[in-house]
Amino acid sequence: MSQERFVPPIGIDLGTTNCVLAYGNEEKEIKVFPCPQLVALGEVGVRELLPSFIYFPTKAERETGDLRLPWDPIGERVVGEFARKRGAETKGRLVYSSKSWLSFSAVDRTKPILPQDGAEDCPKISPVVAAATYLRHLRSGWNYEHGKDLGQLSEIPVTVTIPASFDAVARDLTMQAARSAGLEDVTLLEEPQAAFYAWLYHNREEWDSLIGPGDTVLVVDIGGGTTDFSLIQVKAEEKELGLERIAVGRHLLLGGDNMDLALTELVLSEMPEAQRSFSRRQYNLVVQNVRSAKEALLADPNLEEAAFSIPGPGRGLVGGTIRCVIKRDT
Repeated sequence: MSQERFVPPIGIDLGTTNCVLAYGNEEKEIKVFPCPQLVALGEVGVRELLPSFIYFPTKAERETGDLRLPWDPIGERVVGEFARKRGAETKGRLVYSSKSWLSFSAVDRTKPILPQDGAEDCPKISPVVAAATYLRHLRSGWNYEHGKDLGQLSEIPVTVTIPASFDAVARDLTMQAARSAGLEDVTLLEEPQAAFYAWLYHNREEWDSLIGPGDTVLVVDIGGGTTDFSLIQVKAEEKELGLERIAVGRHLLLGGDNMDLALTELVLSEMPEAQRSFSRRQYNLVVQNVRSAKEALLADPNLEEAAFSIPGPGRGLVGGTIRCVIKRDT
């Protein structure tokens, strides 16, 4: 008698700034899927975060063959880390923060409107297609790495998280994106509730001494591009806890990206005035370096400072390399 194959529970955080896929193994441990993606020209690496950026390469870039992935021999769109890097160096070829458009009712979110400042030869896509592009990349990466041993993602139930403040239309558009990406069995879960479930998991040995029936919990979910507030009431349901979301705050377009910009402005304010005249491309590079320095400090509690160098604005002596240092107490 053949043993039934284990079907892992799958969760996807479809984030404004980063996407993440996590799954449960047979030991009931939660693992983050290291997603294959382009990390440099001609270099495929794996990262736990898939940056929510889509870069449309030029025809010349496509023809080099350096943008190919194991499951994509053409490289028509670049998703992830290298998309973010390359998009910061160019103009009008990068889609980012597309998730914020899904909840913006003033536009038709199924129409091709991104990138807003697209170059003449750059195709445009809708916010729904952008969401589907991230999900499709995760599906393809999962299938490439685990399709044979754990199953194709189209055959596995998948939970996709969304902001609690998403209205019915935004939720439906997210489902459309998931179906377009080839995900057949999808459940939507509000992000603050997902965060609370994660807290319960990490405190599984002691949660019952921390909360109980009748408690009301405020969940503050600060993401890359948005912040959500939810009130969750804890109830007793037979032998388990029941969680009921009783209130939701307004959808705030404020998150970690804004913190990176604020930190960038602080770094620039400490430079001599002659070194602050950055072009948009140069400014984006500064933000990218500031973000990397911040993440390095957060990842290593023993690291007191992180330094990086950036090309100065202009040419000649004024345009020389500028060394920046971000300290933990900045």
